[in-house]
Amino acid sequence: MLGVIVILSTAAIIHIIPPLRKAKADAALEMVLGEMRLAHERAINERRIYRFTFVAPQTIQLEVGTPANLQARISGSAAAFAQAQPPLVLPQTIQFLAAPGIPVAAGVVPDGFGTGATAIDFDVDNGGGQTQIYFQPDGRALDAQNRLNNGVVYLAEPNQLLSSRAVSLFGSTGRVKGWILVQNPNGSVRWTQ
Repeated sequence: MLGVIVILSTAAIIHIIPPLRKAKADAALEMVLGEMRLAHERAINERRIYRFTFVAPQTIQLEVGTPANLQARISGSAAAFAQAQPPLVLPQTIQFLAAPGIPVAAGVVPDGFGTGATAIDFDVDNGGGQTQIYFQPDGRALDAQNRLNNGVVYLAEPNQLLSSRAVSLFGSTGRVKGWILVQNPNGSVRWTQ
């Protein structure tokens, strides 16, 4: 009898783990999408600049520009930022991670941004690898040098390829999109929305 219970328990655990991993990865994707969209909306609604920073391996920081910040950015002088909220941490084992095995060829990465080699890869039109986004009152997303900031951030649980998620950003509009890595019938993988 004990052997049957152990076998049934093991089978149940094996069937529960994949949905739990998917749920954690989906929660992390929704967190990043939601926070980026909120920063974008707040920048527009409050007519302020919001600096959004990804800190590896799992933290998001959001800061708001001081009232004089907009003029400082226009004039090229140093801008001051204050913490807009406490830092956020991704769910449990999910990290900013470009998992080995994700598609990396040109044209198959989310929205064609970057190469899939760097987990946090913003400012891709200017060399990439940047971790900060400056959401503007006019809706755009810029880099620290006031250039349009296109890019992507990858999320995954280490050693779990199919837990991979991504968020892409269009600098000209501040639009963000979520992506999920799925497995094709032939065993290959691709990004889908």
